[in-house]
Parts: sequence; C-alpha cells; structure tokens
Amino acid sequence: MGLDKEIAAGLADARLVEWQGIDYDEWRTMLDDKDVRQVVGEDGKRYSVVSYALDDGDRRIRMSVAVDDGTWSAFEPLVRDQVMDPDGTFVE
Repeated sequence: MGLDKEIAAGLADARLVEWQGIDYDEWRTMLDDKDVRQVVGEDGKRYSVVSYALDDGDRRIRMSVAVDDGTWSAFEPLVRDQVMDPDGTFVE
C-alpha cells in the first residue's frame, strides 16, 4: 500500500500552520536549515516530515514540507509549501 496522501497532506499542512505565526525576519534566519521529524499519523504509521526554508527570489522565502512514510514514497514525497513576501504577507 502506498502513501496515504490525505494523512500526509494533513501532517504537511499542520507543519505549515506552525510557521504562520513566525514573522519574516525569523523566516530569514531559517534559510537553508532543515528540520526532520518522525511523526506517527492517525493511521499508526510513522511518517518523516522534513521542512526547510529557501530563498525564492525577490527577498521572498519559500517554506517547504515533504512527507513520506519510509516506503517508495521516500523517492517521491508529498510536498506542500508557502511563500512569504518581505512585508510578511503570504503569496497565494
């Protein structure tokens, strides 16, 4: 059985929500940092949640989260991201 995309998306979205309370300057300090967490999903499976910040150009910062369950999904994880402009607003 493959990656449960609904659970993986929920884990990724929850991680992005954590970042929404952080201001632009704090996001900049996280550039090129990577955070790796092992999280147990509601299905009891262990998921890897990898999050990182990248310079997206024009002083924007992209926060990306990749989720996999350690199976073949590790080669093609579910990815969610958000982009913040320098004024602290999120790009839709």
